[in-house]
Parts: sequence; C-alpha cells; structure tokens
Amino acid sequence: MKKLLILFAAFALTTGVASAQTDNLGGQGSMARGGMGRGMQRSPEQMAEARAKQLTTQLGLNAEQTEKVRQLTLTQAQQMRDMRTKAAGSDDRTAMRSNMQAAREQYDTQLKGILTPEQYTKYGQLREARMGGQGAQGKMKMKEDKVKVKS
Repeated sequence: MKKLLILFAAFALTTGVASAQTDNLGGQGSMARGGMGRGMQRSPEQMAEARAKQLTTQLGLNAEQTEKVRQLTLTQAQQMRDMRTKAAGSDDRTAMRSNMQAAREQYDTQLKGILTPEQYTKYGQLREARMGGQGAQGKMKMKEDKVKVKS
C-alpha cells in the first residue's frame, strides 16, 4: 500500500511539473498574433508584410501603394531593429527614444506621400483609436501635466 501511495505521489508531482512547462514551439495558443507566440520576434520582413496587408484592408490601398507601404515598413522595421541592437549595450535610453521617435516621424512623412489625403486622414484616425485617443501630442501633454502637478 505504501509503495502504491509513493508511486501515485511521484506520478502526480511529475505530471504537475510537466504541465507547468511552457511550449515555445508555437502551439495552438500562439496563433492570436499572426502565428507568433509571446516572446517570439517576427522578422522585419514578416512585420512589413503583416503591416502592408493590414493597411491594404483598412485603407483600401491599390497594388502599387501596398508595395510601397511594404517597402517603407520593411525599411523602418530594419532601422528600429538596428537601433534596439545598438542600444542594448548602452544605458542612454533618452538618445534611443529620440532616435526612434525621429524614425517614426520620418516613416509618417513618407507614408503621407504614398497615401491619398483621404487615406491618410483615415490612417490618422485608426492610429488615434489604436493609441487610446492619445497621439504623440497627447502623450507629451500628459507628461507636461505630470511635471506641473509635481512642481
């Protein structure tokens, strides 16, 4: 009887430990974000393709615009990846943040040249909705308000 009880306890412990392990091989739960699980990074090419498809659907881009957006997004994703790599060994987060912000502004300017005025307006609305109604100016205003409150 003791042997059976010890065997059962060992089995229960082993099962508990095995079920606590995570599966980083892309199981069923990882399909929510374009087939990539949490912790898995998409390549710049995958990010550009996904973004181009998303904007094509949301804004009704034609084939030429879709390709230009894909190329622009690919370039931006590669720039951001390079900036993160360079900043990984650095403690200067402020410089990295300002460089990334400048890259985003450049992306936005170039995107404005690709889209029609109507498409760009809709893009701005979608971006505002995604950010919870706070664009870059809203975030800066919030920071300024926090500084005033602290003073």
